[in-house]
Amino acid sequence: MDLQVKKIKKNNKRVNLNVQKFKEELIEKREECLSSKADEEESRTSAALCGEDDRQSRNNVFEKKSINQLILYFSIPAIISLLLESFASMIDTAFAGHLGSISSDALSAMGIIGPILSLLVAAQLIFGVSTGIVIAKEMGENNPQKINNTFKTGLYSTIIFSSMISLIIFIGQDKLLDIIGAAGTVRALAKQYLDIAVIFNVFSSVGYTLVNNIRSFGYPKIEIIVVTSATIINIIFNVLFTFVFNMGIVGIALATLISEISYTLFAYIFLVRKSLWIKKSSITLKEVKPILIFLIKIGFVQFLMQALNSLNGFTVNKILINYGEVLYIGAWAICNSIYMMLLLPLIGFTEGIQSVIAYYQGSHNEEKKRILKSKTLKYSLAYSLITTVVVYVFAKGIIGIFTLDKGIIDSAISITRIMLLGFPFMGAIYTLVTFMQVSGQEENASKLEFVRQVVLFIPLCIIIPILISKFNIINIEPSLGVFFAMPISNIISLFFYAGARIR
Repeated sequence: MDLQVKKIKKNNKRVNLNVQKFKEELIEKREECLSSKADEEESRTSAALCGEDDRQSRNNVFEKKSINQLILYFSIPAIISLLLESFASMIDTAFAGHLGSISSDALSAMGIIGPILSLLVAAQLIFGVSTGIVIAKEMGENNPQKINNTFKTGLYSTIIFSSMISLIIFIGQDKLLDIIGAAGTVRALAKQYLDIAVIFNVFSSVGYTLVNNIRSFGYPKIEIIVVTSATIINIIFNVLFTFVFNMGIVGIALATLISEISYTLFAYIFLVRKSLWIKKSSITLKEVKPILIFLIKIGFVQFLMQALNSLNGFTVNKILINYGEVLYIGAWAICNSIYMMLLLPLIGFTEGIQSVIAYYQGSHNEEKKRILKSKTLKYSLAYSLITTVVVYVFAKGIIGIFTLDKGIIDSAISITRIMLLGFPFMGAIYTLVTFMQVSGQEENASKLEFVRQVVLFIPLCIIIPILISKFNIINIEPSLGVFFAMPISNIISLFFYAGARIR
């Protein structure tokens, strides 16, 4: 009996071992099958990604076009867009001059709130410019996740920051109008416009950020379409609200509000249709912080340049008023308009190539970056020299477009020629600032701009008229000496820029 039991146990043990071995073989075969399937799936995924990379490479405008083609492709739309935006800013003033009995007060109101509106425009540049630059750089790195995080951070920061600025202006507008010196009907009209301006500033800021992103994604021509469409809408609604519904300055502000909403909406629709809009993804505060700091560092350079330009204009006006030269104030307004018309294409040119520089920076293509820098310097210098010569030769005719007053024309000719002495250097300055801004030297660019426009320009505005008055230098009026501050500060600051190490 015991022998039978032992025999049965031995057989059961043998069966269990066979079953266990069979199970192990099944598991091993199953793992091999799964591994094989995983390898096939990985192979298909890899092939798909490679195919996608090949398609992106073929469709990547930065890789397809030559440097000269990229300069034209990006800078021309930026120049046209900037000119259209400047034209759009003059539309409200033009319609304010056609409000019948309150035209004079309306124009004064628009003039008085000009510095406030300039400040709002300057604030847009902080995230509007920097977000596009960083996205272009990350496109060069071929990092979709970084692009998405930058887009998200830049857009939300634009919304929050522009809303805060608008709220501050809205709360403090009475004090601002007191400082500016607005009173009576002019003050009331200025307040009516500002109440709506703080709203359309948010849409304008968001739209500006989106349009810059569109350019960085490789679609600069769309920028022209978006800006042109918004400008046409502005004109149409200005006509309706001003001449049909007689809504006065409120109608002018509402027309701008509608155009800025359209501007933002058009940009949004394009980004969504091209599947370039923000993708749903989680991003931590730890990830947001370095992106935000980087965006502010880059955008602050543009903000500083715009803000200091406004400050310098205010400084010149104050000094001319102190010298009692009312004639020069009117002439200076015309000369400044001409100077800005010459400067806008230069700004648009350098702004347009920022995306190209950033892409080469991200892709670590130092050779193309060096060539681009050389060509940009040559083209900007050529433009500066040609326009300076043209305006010198045809100064009287150009100034005559703005006024028929002989006294103002004579003064404006002298002022324009003095100011343009330093204009050829502006091409080099803007090019160097642009490369510093994109190449990780944002702080140096900000410092150098501060030196040019504050440390040099403002003291020279004060000192030069005093020296001319005391020593009777070249037999000119002291108030005319104010305008020598611009070319002298440009020439001196260029040595600082040239001395900075730009990669």
